[in-house]
Amino acid sequence: IRARLLPNGEASANNNNKNSILESSSSSSSQSSVVTKIIHFQRHGQGTHNALYKQWTDKAGIPLDLSEMDPTKNPMVTDIILDAPLTQKGRDQCEAQKDYASKLENVELVIVSPLVRALQTAHITFGDYLPTTTTTTTATEQLQRRDVKWIAHEGIREELGTLMCNKRQPFSETKSQFPLVDYTHLPQVEEDVLWNDHAIQTSDENGVPQRESMEDMSHRAYDFLTEFVYRRPEREIAVVGHSAWLLAMTGAVLDLEDGDDNGSLEVKSMFGQAELRSLELVFMER
Repeated sequence: IRARLLPNGEASANNNNKNSILESSSSSSSQSSVVTKIIHFQRHGQGTHNALYKQWTDKAGIPLDLSEMDPTKNPMVTDIILDAPLTQKGRDQCEAQKDYASKLENVELVIVSPLVRALQTAHITFGDYLPTTTTTTTATEQLQRRDVKWIAHEGIREELGTLMCNKRQPFSETKSQFPLVDYTHLPQVEEDVLWNDHAIQTSDENGVPQRESMEDMSHRAYDFLTEFVYRRPEREIAVVGHSAWLLAMTGAVLDLEDGDDNGSLEVKSMFGQAELRSLELVFMER
């Protein structure tokens, strides 16, 4: 999957370069073997787990050891942080991205992790694209934006294993809080099947599961992009997920041209809280 970072001007709505970018990518190879899409990737805003991590780290003077399974030494393994939501700072970070997101008028689909903080981030940042949104735009633009699909997908979940902030709350609670999202791509049961299956497959003799590796997350990212995004008919998509998953994707899945001039270093760096990056992805069958 070839990738190129798009400057803000190129990624904005009504830009005249978008079609030429797509056409120039497709013209070098057979139309049947090349598919080009623009994907707006976003990391969620600050969650309560991020704030708690900072609080513990600042107090101890050293980074919190996330591999520690003793809850008195690592609060991230306790249920108190289950499916961590956004803090007020996180909400404000997402609000700050709304202006950029609102100009992306060609977005046809929003795909979001089913974790609460990602769903909150998507609803704030891309709120203008919700099916029942009320905006100050024209009636025609409102109608077009109501046609944007919203899909929750397990493939962009954060690291599985032991950090309870990454375990999903009961399914019925998520659907009740975010009713406009399509959840048909998730198991239709209350418990977090993906989390539980990982625990069963990786637990040691003491029943302690392993934290999902960056390599395993990169496999999930590859499968998500090639088996789902690639096969979708939409050409411009927003994807709202998590830092470790995004880092695994940009570091191991995407084929980026080397050199800072091409945005390679920026793309491969960790996303900041609520940060949005627009990429052109070219899927090439071999």
